[in-house]
Amino acid sequence: MHRTPFDLVRLFLSLFQDLPPLSRSLYLPGAVLLIGYPILAVAFGSDHAGQAFTTAFLAALAVRVGMGFEGMMRRMLTRYSVAQATILALAFAGLPLLVLAVADDPLWCQRMQSMFYVVIGGVFLQDVMQGRTSTAASFWPDAEMREHLPNLTRMMVVYNFGFLLMNETMIRAFDTSYWLLFWAVLPVIGHTVLRAMVLTVINLDDNGHKA
Repeated sequence: MHRTPFDLVRLFLSLFQDLPPLSRSLYLPGAVLLIGYPILAVAFGSDHAGQAFTTAFLAALAVRVGMGFEGMMRRMLTRYSVAQATILALAFAGLPLLVLAVADDPLWCQRMQSMFYVVIGGVFLQDVMQGRTSTAASFWPDAEMREHLPNLTRMMVVYNFGFLLMNETMIRAFDTSYWLLFWAVLPVIGHTVLRAMVLTVINLDDNGHKA
């Protein structure tokens, strides 16, 4: 079935109205950041605004990492042994926090988000180049998703590098206080866009099979 680019865009946008309500947990790291930063800015004083930003960001990132740790472990256990998965999960969770604590620089906080997209996007890109779907399978392990895994793998490359571009644009174009607000709502934006993209892939695959 032939679809024009306009049809694809319209299909993608229409899927946003079918998304289920968002989990309140998506808002928690952003709430920690938006509440913590003003309090710390006052507590540390105007001469230490950067330290207040970094401290608030570390707290919010720790909350986000903690909330996602169980899911990360489940995905890693599909590819590694228990010992390997535990070591890798602890490294992925703890290393960014350690680096940011040592650097104590708002720019490093901003770049850490970009690094996340580079790493995850790079993993999916490697899968595409090698014809694998193992990473996508760890995200979508259900049997009914298996036929969609090749296109989901390609989609995740676009998703991660697209958000990488968005983050870098925000860093260059706006003050750190505006980026802080962007990061606070980023989980909501990312979750919504990802769900819409997944539904787009599924619908296109299903329509392709029917054609």
